[in-house]
Amino acid sequence: MDILSITYIINFLLLILASITDIKERIIPHKYTIAMFLINIVVGYYYFGFDAIIALFSTFILCLILSIGMGGGDVKVFTALAPIFAYPNSFVFYIPKYILYMIGISMFIAAIFPMFKILVRYWKDIIPSALYLAMILGIIHYIVYLYKIPYVSVIIWAYIIVSIYISRKVPKYKEYSKKLGYLFPIYLLVLYIIDPIYFIKNNLLLSSIIYIGEILLISIVIYALVGIEITNKKSIDELKEGDILRDIIVIDGDKVEVKNLNIIKRIKFLIENEIKKSNKKIIATDGEGLSEEDIKIIKKLYNEGKLPEELNIIKTYPFIPFVIIAYTITLILVYLKF
Repeated sequence: MDILSITYIINFLLLILASITDIKERIIPHKYTIAMFLINIVVGYYYFGFDAIIALFSTFILCLILSIGMGGGDVKVFTALAPIFAYPNSFVFYIPKYILYMIGISMFIAAIFPMFKILVRYWKDIIPSALYLAMILGIIHYIVYLYKIPYVSVIIWAYIIVSIYISRKVPKYKEYSKKLGYLFPIYLLVLYIIDPIYFIKNNLLLSSIIYIGEILLISIVIYALVGIEITNKKSIDELKEGDILRDIIVIDGDKVEVKNLNIIKRIKFLIENEIKKSNKKIIATDGEGLSEEDIKIIKKLYNEGKLPEELNIIKTYPFIPFVIIAYTITLILVYLKF
């Protein structure tokens, strides 16, 4: 086994250790990133020469650009890993393609994991509703097929999106659609009996599965947009650097207001405030979460009796476990010379 392979194993073990701390405390200890940096810069320079240095700085700059969506510890991890992936002819705009793979895979997993959590938490609502909508979609398509009605796709999908939204707001509609969703297998059977040629010609079973998948994805996104992020209440005394507020704190002189907004309303509020160039101070967290300065201001306002005892915090997930998965996949791609 060569030195580079041993280095990959050492980095994997260091990532495991960093992941354990990240899961427990939501921080990445400097000792692990420093160890990775020192080992990787030496080994990287030994194998790849000055390309390892270029990889280090270019990855650092890229991660700074992307740092709205990742924390400082994540930036350091990707930067520290860059020198040992500086293979010749593998650079894309001075950045090793394997680092791009790793960042992309990590962010993809980090994006779909909360969606998976929403599905797990609300599957009893989402799946029957998706079956109901797929059934309605299939019936509409069959009517269109029989009577040759043109230009209905936009109406169909508009109906689906509106239906999903209404199901979140009108409990009775949601209950009816859930119950009707259980008739989905009967719908397929009846349609096959009525018109087997249409069923087989249009591969209705496969197309229905595709529709269900699309509707599930749309449902999860809409659930997130209307405020179904996983949130916890946290007392102000327990706030830590990196916590991501669901609330927006608006400070206007002596007046302080806490707004609990979903994603759409949050974006709208921030855009309107930016356009109006308001003098109000706003505490609204980005990907890095609360800073120490933010926490000091919040605690000061709380001590003055201007804030409630608890604030809504978005439940975040440790990022390093996603990096480990991406790192493993990337190493496979390296050895496959992909």
